Amino acid sequence: MKYRFNMELNVSELFYITMSRTYRSLAGTVNIIFTAAMLILAFRFWASANVFVKALIIFGCLLFPVIHPIAIYGQSIKQKENMPKGVVLGFDDSGMYVEQGDQHENIPWNRIPKVIKQKNMVIVMSDKLHGYMLSDRILGDKKEEFYNYALKKTISQI
Repeated sequence: MKYRFNMELNVSELFYITMSRTYRSLAGTVNIIFTAAMLILAFRFWASANVFVKALIIFGCLLFPVIHPIAIYGQSIKQKENMPKGVVLGFDDSGMYVEQGDQHENIPWNRIPKVIKQKNMVIVMSDKLHGYMLSDRILGDKKEEFYNYALKKTISQI
């Protein structure tokens, strides 16, 4: 086995991937525009607003920069609790091996559609929608070496 990694993502890694996916999408753009609009409304109408409207303005201003991240963090905690324990990923010239306890799955390189390198992780896609996140903490000093190896293997199978 050329590479072998224990898959133990922590809550902050799950939080980061969810937040980065949100704010790279259309939803993230809408969140930013909404927050900017709420700040402009707050500045413009604060003096003339009654208590109920002021409460709505404060809620609107805090919704995406404060409340949304707290909710995503709570979701990440639940996601961590539901993740399988003891998953080990192995990689060699024939493909990827997924082990959990006495269960094993072999995924050849020609079934792995792509490998994605992000700022703090490498994602090995097992199909078009699902993948395995290997954080920098899991990869250690082998991140670049592993990414180049996996990228070469997936490209050579096309």
